[in-house]
Amino acid sequence: MLKVCIVEDEPDNIKLLEEYLLRFGEENGVVFRIDKFADGLSFLDAYRPVYDLVFMDIRMPNIDGMESARRLRKLDMDVNIIFVTNLLKYAIHGYEVRAFDYVVKPLDYSDFSVRMKKFMAYVQKNKKQEIVLSSRGTIKRIDVEDITYIEVVGHDLCWHTLKEDITLYGSLVNAEKDLPKNVFAKCNSGNLVNLGYVQSLEKDSVQVAGKWLSISRPKKKEFVAAVTRFFAGLN
Repeated sequence: MLKVCIVEDEPDNIKLLEEYLLRFGEENGVVFRIDKFADGLSFLDAYRPVYDLVFMDIRMPNIDGMESARRLRKLDMDVNIIFVTNLLKYAIHGYEVRAFDYVVKPLDYSDFSVRMKKFMAYVQKNKKQEIVLSSRGTIKRIDVEDITYIEVVGHDLCWHTLKEDITLYGSLVNAEKDLPKNVFAKCNSGNLVNLGYVQSLEKDSVQVAGKWLSISRPKKKEFVAAVTRFFAGLN
């Protein structure tokens, strides 16, 4: 399923974009979840980093689509943007906000389909598994492959990643449910390890991305077996 948002102030265009998305989905075996906003401000106020694609109209009340996109980039550097406009001269400046593409009004399904096929090819080529962390008003979207290990710190979890350490309220049990079981394993009751970052195993410890973690006696047999399967390619 792909999560799509339409930011457009004209109801007829919203309806048409939605119809085109559903038609494209039926023709290409893609399921879309579609959210809609009538202006950039309401979209930005409610924004959560859960979308794969945002269709952004350029001419809108309050703030236009280009300014909305600039503000969006401060919230989310990765979400894909396709501008929807009859002002082509503005759409071609989409590089300023790293826009993926644009479609021109009046909307034509043939052109729309070509652009969406281009987008789907991009998604398949660059597909990464992501996880959205949410706690106490803080929301973070991270690539699963960037997580080195997760550590229990009191009532919080510290998500150690290649880019940063993120500490949020949560439980290791719930984190484990959200992550691929063939890639992550517990070395003790307080650490969940990405097996891809295991560098060395010793009697009672494991080196993960340069950090030594203890291996508890109750978890040792299961953890060592998980590491062995992972590096043997048996998962």
